[in-house]
Amino acid sequence: MLVQQKQNIKGFSLIELLVVLAIISIIAGMGYPEFSKWQRDRLVKGEAERIVSLMTTATTRVEMGNYPYVRIAFNNSGLIEAKGVGQTDLSKKINSPNDPSCEQADFTGWNTADTGQWKTIGSHTLKTEVYIPSLGTGAAICFSKGGKYFKQYGTAASQSNIKMDKDLAETNNYVTFCHVKSSACNPVGSSFDKDYAAFLIRYSRFGTINKYNWVFEKNKSTGYWVNQ
Repeated sequence: MLVQQKQNIKGFSLIELLVVLAIISIIAGMGYPEFSKWQRDRLVKGEAERIVSLMTTATTRVEMGNYPYVRIAFNNSGLIEAKGVGQTDLSKKINSPNDPSCEQADFTGWNTADTGQWKTIGSHTLKTEVYIPSLGTGAAICFSKGGKYFKQYGTAASQSNIKMDKDLAETNNYVTFCHVKSSACNPVGSSFDKDYAAFLIRYSRFGTINKYNWVFEKNKSTGYWVNQ
């Protein structure tokens, strides 16, 4: 005859369950600020990387000869567009009284239908949480093979120079990316918010594109750019 043994099985008491929930809440509360910062930093970094990709694609098309002259335009809505013209249209402009000036009006047909001389290479609209200081509507950067007709237009040309490190000369060939809630985003004054990431794209007349991240020195309000 089988005898059923009594088992001493106990569940959680209400007090024990409340204690566990309280511990979980405390741990989650401690980790949330770091997770939130990681999300913000990742967002800004992702937008900077997309523009690096867009600019690199445009300058690569220049070097390949697909579009010997390209224009990357910025506007206040966050839209960044890269368009190029073919060799025939560029040659006609060069042989005219004026060389390309990096104005949209240098060539016709800046539209989505690509019915004119400008042809779309790519575009990206920044997320609303990310912005580019100092580059307003009309700012543009133009690249050409060998850098002969490289030019900046609008605020891309007028923004102040910065010195990124001791080995690099001062330059205004840069685009900065910051979070809209950042209390400071000033590459000229090296002033940034410790709670928000800042990224920068440095470009050369020859189409070299590099991305940098602003890193604060330990226990200091100053920092430096790190090439990524």
